[in-house]
Amino acid sequence: MRRFIVPAVAVTFLMLLMAGSASAAVVKIVVEAGDYFAISPSMVKVTAPYLGNNDYIHIPLRRPHATTETGPADTGNARYKINVPVAGTYRMWLRTWWYDACGNSFFIIVDDKPSVYVEDATYQSWHWVKGPSLTLTAGTHTIRIQNREDGARMDQFMLINSTQYVPTRIETRTSQYIVK
Repeated sequence: MRRFIVPAVAVTFLMLLMAGSASAAVVKIVVEAGDYFAISPSMVKVTAPYLGNNDYIHIPLRRPHATTETGPADTGNARYKINVPVAGTYRMWLRTWWYDACGNSFFIIVDDKPSVYVEDATYQSWHWVKGPSLTLTAGTHTIRIQNREDGARMDQFMLINSTQYVPTRIETRTSQYIVK
């Protein structure tokens, strides 16, 4: 009789472990810049053949270009609606191209929460920038990418409920999470 108890306990433990890992599945939501439901000037959409005909959003350079940041010159923005399938904490990443140290940031506004901004110091090349950590409920959320500095570009953003994942390339769009 003892021979069967140990395997039965091991099988039960493995089944519980598998059930727990299934509920902790990684959710990755990838949105293309052109997936917005609304866009307001001075934010514009640009089609870029060198990005595989993907679009990017862009705050055009103004002359004279700023030497210090004084806040947004206008309320230009692009608004997106996404459907979050599982409540949790998500890291936001943005694939950006910055003009220079005075053209390297966007405001991010999620639903009715206060704005935060993203920036880094990698200029004139497409790269991923780590954005805010967001606690999101399951359901539809509005994300606004807003003008902060002229010369900033974005072609994708991603929300992922994994703290380990760091994007390094263009990601595959997940249309099932985008609300049009």
